[in-house]
Amino acid sequence: MGDFAGWSGVLAMVVSTAAGLAYHQWGRTAVREQWLGWMPLFSLVSQLLTLACLLFFQPDVADPDFSRMLSAWLIYALAAWGLGRILDDARQRLQGEDALRAHEARLRATVHAIPDLLCLLDKDGKLVEVLSHVDTALGQQVSSLVGHTLHEVFPSSEADRVLGHIRATLHTRTTLTFEVDLPTTQGSRRLEGRTHALGAEGGDDKLVVLLARDVTNRHAAAEALRASEMRFRSLLQNISAVAVQGFTPDGTVTYWNHASELFYGYTEEEVLGRNLVEVLVPPEARSEFRSLIAGMLESGRAPEAREMLLLHKTGREVPVLTGHAAVIGDGSSKELFRFDIDLSERKRTEAELRVAATAFEAQEGMMVTDAQRRILRVNEAFTRISGYEDIEVIGNTPTMFSSGWHDNAFYAEMNVSLASTGTWQGEMWNRRKNGEIHPQWLHITAVTDDTGTVSHFVATVTDITQRKAAEDQIRQLAFYDPLTGLPNRRMLIDRLRHALASSARSGQCGALLFIDLDHFKNLNDTLGHDKGDLLLQQVAQRLLDTVREEDTVARLGGDEYVVMLEGLDEMHHIAASQATAVGEKIIAKLNWPYQLAGHEFHSTPSMGLTLFNGHEVEVEDLLKQADLAMYQAKGAGRNGLRFYDPQMQAAVSRRAELEADIRQAILFGQFVLFLQPQVDQTGHVIGAEALLRWNHPTRGMVSPAEFIPVAEDSGQILTLGSWILEAACAQLVAWAADPKTRALTLAVNVSSRQFRQQDFAQHILDMLDYTGANPHCLKLELTESLLADNLDDVIVKMSALRARGVGFSLDDFGTGYSSLSYLKRLPLDQLKIDQSFVRDVLTDPNDAAIVQTILALGKTLGLKVIAEGVETGEQRDFLVANGCNSYQGYLYSRPVPADEFLRYVHSCPDRGAMP
Repeated sequence: MGDFAGWSGVLAMVVSTAAGLAYHQWGRTAVREQWLGWMPLFSLVSQLLTLACLLFFQPDVADPDFSRMLSAWLIYALAAWGLGRILDDARQRLQGEDALRAHEARLRATVHAIPDLLCLLDKDGKLVEVLSHVDTALGQQVSSLVGHTLHEVFPSSEADRVLGHIRATLHTRTTLTFEVDLPTTQGSRRLEGRTHALGAEGGDDKLVVLLARDVTNRHAAAEALRASEMRFRSLLQNISAVAVQGFTPDGTVTYWNHASELFYGYTEEEVLGRNLVEVLVPPEARSEFRSLIAGMLESGRAPEAREMLLLHKTGREVPVLTGHAAVIGDGSSKELFRFDIDLSERKRTEAELRVAATAFEAQEGMMVTDAQRRILRVNEAFTRISGYEDIEVIGNTPTMFSSGWHDNAFYAEMNVSLASTGTWQGEMWNRRKNGEIHPQWLHITAVTDDTGTVSHFVATVTDITQRKAAEDQIRQLAFYDPLTGLPNRRMLIDRLRHALASSARSGQCGALLFIDLDHFKNLNDTLGHDKGDLLLQQVAQRLLDTVREEDTVARLGGDEYVVMLEGLDEMHHIAASQATAVGEKIIAKLNWPYQLAGHEFHSTPSMGLTLFNGHEVEVEDLLKQADLAMYQAKGAGRNGLRFYDPQMQAAVSRRAELEADIRQAILFGQFVLFLQPQVDQTGHVIGAEALLRWNHPTRGMVSPAEFIPVAEDSGQILTLGSWILEAACAQLVAWAADPKTRALTLAVNVSSRQFRQQDFAQHILDMLDYTGANPHCLKLELTESLLADNLDDVIVKMSALRARGVGFSLDDFGTGYSSLSYLKRLPLDQLKIDQSFVRDVLTDPNDAAIVQTILALGKTLGLKVIAEGVETGEQRDFLVANGCNSYQGYLYSRPVPADEFLRYVHSCPDRGAMP
């Protein structure tokens, strides 16, 4: 190629060398990856520079040498470009290898930094590789265990467990966590393992990554924490002085310790799941309690402890000191706790202290001393009694109050009592600050400590000055009537005893005159009690003016006076004349008019007189005899005198015995009901009257005329009447079972006293309900005397009973308070002609006229009429002729027992047949 080829080669060498030096210099300052990446570009640039030089030095492109040179250059350029690409691939591989080595280095550094064991195991549990560089508690490097199986490292049971987890991990392709115990030279260690599967699916080179961490300390800490929590819960559960309740913010109870059961009576099973507010908090405090809990949740601060009244299961209030705390659990959940201390005992103690303080400042004086009897404290009442202020007596001994009236023996006895019994009480005279000596009632109690040693004395001081004066006055007044100044009953009895003793010694007789003012109640009711008191005072003065000074005039009470005469003659008939003369003189004097504050009033006495001689009769019996004689005088017309009659006493005694027998008869069921048939004009039984009979165990059958008045006066008629009504209802119930007796009525007599009972009507209705008797078959017989008092009340009661079907018959009509006005007002069903009119109806025109009038009146008023005491056919015929169709009497049957009455009913002809 000549000179051109030479120059061209030189130029190419120079350009390439220059470009290479430049590239070499740049590559020294750049990183290797960048240098390899730019190498193809530098090669291209150098070839382009060479081409430019060739064109510059040989512009004739048609030259064959240039063509060959250009061909060579093209081949060289392509070779350079291919080399550049090869170098670029090498650069990328080098970069990948460097990145892999860096990542491996970081991974190994990370694995080496893990404080846990990281290793690879195959499916049979053989240790393939140890990835982390840690020592375990095995006593050797873990890397030395490579190639060993789990059964060579762990106990067989633990190795089987770990191997099971490995195979489960390979099977499920999931990560599993477990714990295993590993025996070491330092003891058993607890490892927490986590396995993760490696390797291709279905291949034989399946491996498991095992990450094992020594959690022995953590496990021990957790166990310690659980033990601590158990101890804490046991403490909360068993502490007896604090009730603990756990609850959610909405009040649901989640915890309830044993003390809460003791405090409030609910068991844990009864309250868990219930609302704490509704269980324990009173209704009036629930709103405040909910606001308290809401404030605690909002602020995050527990409220101050406060006193509250909560509710026991029984409803009683339990005073407690309560505090609250909030415990934040997982996330934002909160559990609230409340701690209650029972204040019941403290409240009781405070109440007792208040009571003690109040008692100490009570009206009685109190003084407290030490064992040496130095005064420590006195109350206000003590200073008021003694006149000393507390600062004047504190530190001194009680001897400063001594009056000097008590000798050494008195104080010695006091000290002996205090030493032996710990207490002494008695009357003592002490001196006040002003020198006045006054009586006190002193009660001293010794206070001992736990060892039984006396530590204090407590004295209660009561000023009894007024009481002593009152006792003296009471002793004076105890024997005298305050209104008249006369001796009272007590002094009379005392003087009568002395009079009996004196009479026994002297043989002389004495007399008692029992005086009662007639109609004294009318004076009080008309002019007032003040005028009555004036009369009593003037009567007392007249009695004193009438008798001798040695005689006794006493007032027993009310308008009753007793005059006791002594020193009468030894002969009874002479003594009786003497006493009668005094009595008549008294009656005459008491008949004089009285001036009662501008009112002139006349009064008369009734007087009973009895004689006594020695101790023949007891004191109380004498007063009874005189009292009985006085009532005999009243019965004889008043304003007179009667002597005591032994026959009268016998009658009174018999009456008293009869009262007692009636009471026993009621108790032992000696009364029975007899029934007397009531028939119509055909002889058919339409009912019966219940009549009370008394079969006395010793007297036999006692007549009702004898015991009914006594029962009326003594009030026992109420009990008897109630029994009769109950027995009558029971009889009606028995009749209801028999068609022959089902429609019969049963008449029962009701006393006025019984009917006036406030609950009489309701009592009858209750009895009908209780027994089940038919009220339409019950007929109550009332007497006319009942209608004379409070007729309106009678009508109300009758109407209440009539509304239930109970019938009413007016018994003994015409013998008492007969009035047409009440007949038309009363809800009566029947009039009953008294047997006194029926008995003489054929011989006495007056009785016949009365019977005819009653029958006509009954017909006019629409009332049925029945005649009682029908004993003859003639009487019945008269009654039939005058329109009476119902009868009762011996003509048909006497009163008979219930069973005999039933036989009588069955023996009678049916309705419509003539007898």
